[in-house]
Amino acid sequence: MDGFESIFLKEVKVTEKGEKIVIWPAYLTAGKTKGEGRIVSRRNAVKSPKVEEIEKVARMLDLEPVVEKGKAYPKTHWLQSGRVRVNKAGSKGEIVKKIAIAIKEIREKSKGR
Repeated sequence: MDGFESIFLKEVKVTEKGEKIVIWPAYLTAGKTKGEGRIVSRRNAVKSPKVEEIEKVARMLDLEPVVEKGKAYPKTHWLQSGRVRVNKAGSKGEIVKKIAIAIKEIREKSKGR
């Protein structure tokens, strides 16, 4: 297990009810303000996150992701960005932050190749 897996996988705990939460790409997007829907800090925000990246990281975190491609974030209802539903394993803010950081790490690793 590398450093990324050891940091993130230890902290993931799924609620007993199997409750799901929605993760919109807007929650992670670097170009958005908090008013436009970004949840993570600017430091942890990701440029143009894709639902496929969110799904990949959520799967790595064992959050059982479900991608819903035809959905549009209410504040930008004309853009069908899609969304990912994941198991609630902590607060929404914690989950979104972990996903954003992991996407950034994956992009950095693939950039270095």
